[in-house]
Amino acid sequence: MFLVALVCVGAGTWQISRFVWKEDANGALRTNFHAAAAPVGDVLVIHGTAAPSSDSYKYRTVTVTGTYDAEHQVLVRNESIDAPQSDTDTGGSENGYFVLTPLRTSTATLLVARGFIAQPNAEATPAMPAPPTGTVSIRARAMPPDTTNDHADELHRQVNSINVAQQQARLGGRFYDGYAELLSGQAGTQGLTAIPGPGLSNPAGGAIEPQHFAYIIQWYLFAALAIAAPFVMIRAERHYKKQDALDEFA
Repeated sequence: MFLVALVCVGAGTWQISRFVWKEDANGALRTNFHAAAAPVGDVLVIHGTAAPSSDSYKYRTVTVTGTYDAEHQVLVRNESIDAPQSDTDTGGSENGYFVLTPLRTSTATLLVARGFIAQPNAEATPAMPAPPTGTVSIRARAMPPDTTNDHADELHRQVNSINVAQQQARLGGRFYDGYAELLSGQAGTQGLTAIPGPGLSNPAGGAIEPQHFAYIIQWYLFAALAIAAPFVMIRAERHYKKQDALDEFA
């Protein structure tokens, strides 16, 4: 039981570190979301250079000027957004695609998720609305890149992830190390559903902060019970032996 208590104390201590991490991560992401817009070059580094922690820039609003590369835009598969609610529909998730279009700037290329297209029919691939031509200035939400294989070679104008390294290898040139979700009303959202912003109650995702705190109490309580259990059992055994002795004399 002493070993059980040690394990419970270790788990409780780990939950303390998780609680502190979650509190810090949520605080950083909320700060990023509410921070003033900044030029993309001040927020995202060029791919191939030392990248900062994603918590330092994720959800930050960036401004950027460039031209959309319609020829190389693709659909990002297996995406979903919260469906709008109506009097007859309680909402839920809507599955579909993000339209990902490279935005060529004088410094580097930024991958821009221009919006969302629903997939009402699993057999049919929706058409991608063309982006505006000419130079555009946009505001978007910075996001960290994916590291999983996008499988672009196996798909037709579709990808499974937003992998900057693989996009750069195919298209060439310098790329920003991240992508951006276009904000509602910006040039390029026409014909698409705007990608909603994050929920700020728990932007880091996973268990909420009070849940981690409850886990801490739970594990230390288990440790205390484990330490107390042998003494309770010894006391109970003595009680039963004493009772048996009294019964023999009765």
